[in-house]
Amino acid sequence: MSNTAATAIAVLAALAAAASFGVAAALQHRQARLTPDAGGVRLLARLAAQPLWLAGIALAALAYGMQALALAFGPLALVAPIVATDLLFALPVAARWSRPLRARDWLGCVLAAGGVAAFLAAAPPSSGRSDAPASDWLLAFAVVGLVCVLALAAGRLATGPVRAALTATAAGAVFGLTAAVTLSLTRLLRAAGLGATLAHWQPWVLLALGTTGLLLSAGAFQAGALGASLPVMDTVEPVSGVLLGTLLFGEQLAASPAGFTVQLAGAAAAIAGITLLGRYAGTPELRTAAKQAGVAVLARGSDPPEPPGGLRPGSSVTGPCPPAGRSAEVGAAP
Repeated sequence: MSNTAATAIAVLAALAAAASFGVAAALQHRQARLTPDAGGVRLLARLAAQPLWLAGIALAALAYGMQALALAFGPLALVAPIVATDLLFALPVAARWSRPLRARDWLGCVLAAGGVAAFLAAAPPSSGRSDAPASDWLLAFAVVGLVCVLALAAGRLATGPVRAALTATAAGAVFGLTAAVTLSLTRLLRAAGLGATLAHWQPWVLLALGTTGLLLSAGAFQAGALGASLPVMDTVEPVSGVLLGTLLFGEQLAASPAGFTVQLAGAAAAIAGITLLGRYAGTPELRTAAKQAGVAVLARGSDPPEPPGGLRPGSSVTGPCPPAGRSAEVGAAP
């Protein structure tokens, strides 16, 4: 298969993954809002009987499959920024049931989409290699582990927004490493098949990374407000993925000063857009509804009181803590 065809498959699959993640999150969040309050398994059982919720679960599963397909054919530096645009698909759908999108929200969409497009347009055509030497993997795990340890250690000494941002930094780094392992796993599947793949380390490490990322993201949401955790996590995750792509798989960023400047400007615009989108009232629940897929509901307790603004932090069942999304203040922005 030519590089052009592989890149086209990766781009289309990554866009499909972002759209599926976004729409799935909006459907799950809507059904959670319509379901009577309950705790733990009872809430999950009620939702499991609702077609809207099941449709969201099916779309989330499709999204994971599309992301894996994209990583099987394209570099991490290409796929990670595209999948990170899932909010662009979630918010317009959610706006049908919540408040309409305002000028600030549309500006965030334009900045995020334009920034990602500029970053990718300036990237050189490089698919990189399919796997990395053991020494490179050890270095990647060591660096991510060190980032997590330092961020969490500093977070223990802080409170509020600072603690939330530091915990979100650790979560974003783990999510980036998760994407790198997913890429390695999909390439291994293409080359060796399912049976042989299960004898390798990637599937089992991927499970551990997914659990770790879930716990870290939950800690970030509990620690502080939306503006402190969501932009940090959504920024660190693709940045971590892109950097790990260069370290592990030999992927390349722009070599010329002009191209690198365009990529930096695109990244800055995307971060600004994500920050604006993070202020939409329903964002934290939407951002994680599909990605956590209801697994952590078993650890939930009773719902907290409803805050001003109409959106209950505990209304989504997708987080292991009462603020079930990427913030403890769902209604932070009217």
